Amino acid sequence: MKISIIGAGSMAFSAALIKDLALTKSISGSKVTLMDISEERLNAAFNIARRYAKEVGSDLVIEKTLDVVEAIRGSDFVINVAFAGGYHNLELMIETAEKHGYYRGIDATDWNMVNNYNIYTCYKQYQIALNIARTMEEYAPDGWLLQVANPLLEVTTMLLRKTRVKVVGFCHGFHGYAELARVCGLDPDKLEFQVAGLNHDIWLTSLTQDGEDAYRYIDEWLEKDAENFWKTYILDLWEEQLSRAAADMYRRYGLYPIGDTCRSGTWVYHKDLKTKQRWYGPIGGVDSEIGWIIRRLRYRSQLERFYRMANDPTVSVSRELGLTRSGEQFVDFIDSVTNGVERRLILNVRNNGVIPGIPADVAVEVPVYVSKETLRPEPIKNLPSSVVKFALIPRWERMEWALEAFDALSEGGKQAYREALVNILLADPRTSSLEQAISTVDALLKLPYYRDDE
Repeated sequence: MKISIIGAGSMAFSAALIKDLALTKSISGSKVTLMDISEERLNAAFNIARRYAKEVGSDLVIEKTLDVVEAIRGSDFVINVAFAGGYHNLELMIETAEKHGYYRGIDATDWNMVNNYNIYTCYKQYQIALNIARTMEEYAPDGWLLQVANPLLEVTTMLLRKTRVKVVGFCHGFHGYAELARVCGLDPDKLEFQVAGLNHDIWLTSLTQDGEDAYRYIDEWLEKDAENFWKTYILDLWEEQLSRAAADMYRRYGLYPIGDTCRSGTWVYHKDLKTKQRWYGPIGGVDSEIGWIIRRLRYRSQLERFYRMANDPTVSVSRELGLTRSGEQFVDFIDSVTNGVERRLILNVRNNGVIPGIPADVAVEVPVYVSKETLRPEPIKNLPSSVVKFALIPRWERMEWALEAFDALSEGGKQAYREALVNILLADPRTSSLEQAISTVDALLKLPYYRDDE
């Protein structure tokens, strides 16, 4: 079996992937090909991967290449974690848009307030994913494409519509249910749960313990303990699951939001830093100006650790990364497809009526039973119309705007893309004039990211 990782220099995902692959005995002996356009990052990831496999006694065959075709050729599974442009270009986009009156960038919009989930300005992400899928059609037609890189909803839906590749999307935000359960005094391992929605817009449709509804424990926590919790505890990055905003969304829409959904919502929670702090605590959430600085500092520290592991042969990579699985679902999916071990995974797959009110060809995030080539979505128990009408449909609509902008670029070039972005901004509540929208888009299109050679 051949497994290829595109964008393997991504420290966050490649380390977890290699660890999980090396620790999964049922896929031992597989060939793992690492690919990245950065030779420095690729060499670092390759060094770490080989040493980890050797230290834990894994017989994975690990290779590296700068050539995407070579990586994909003959692959059974291709995992896309590539991030075009990186955080530096993303920061420039946000800063440029803010100078023109668009707080946290033009990609910040209802039900998409996550800073690094840019949907309108990231056309290179769409190009990379589409090129990977087209290459698979030619060189790995029977392989599976595991889409991990954001924007997951947009990219997965695009690939389902435009290519013949077998594609599924992966996001770990659903684990937020466990964080919520623990603060409510519950053991996540003793719970059964169901989440459903669109990526970064998923909702806890069911929570049970020993066959009984466990939602009452959330209600009790909110009624008796939450207010004191918010007064005495400073939410850290990615703890938005426990925020006032999440509780308000539950009250307003009838289901508790899960994972990155809690970072999003509407402008009610995100108008400015003061508003974010009201709903997410002193930091204002991971996507505020403060949270973004903290996140970047932590990322820099992790990157330094990554290179230290790679360049210092005296470091025990297995001790640094640990000997337990990461909790990501990629390798479980690979094992289920390859060995027929049925598992219930939370995946982004074609809707086909699973969530009423959302078109059949849109990727939805739901529980899916996976075994061999069969993907069987679980029937959704309880998704009120308030969630569908006021959360999912607006998110779907903005996804369509983003894909139309990319199509405009592909078919009509940069000028058509420019016009599409201007039209999107004319529907933005922060826009006060046509001139503001035009000047913002023009300023963005002058950034290095939009040069063809970047």
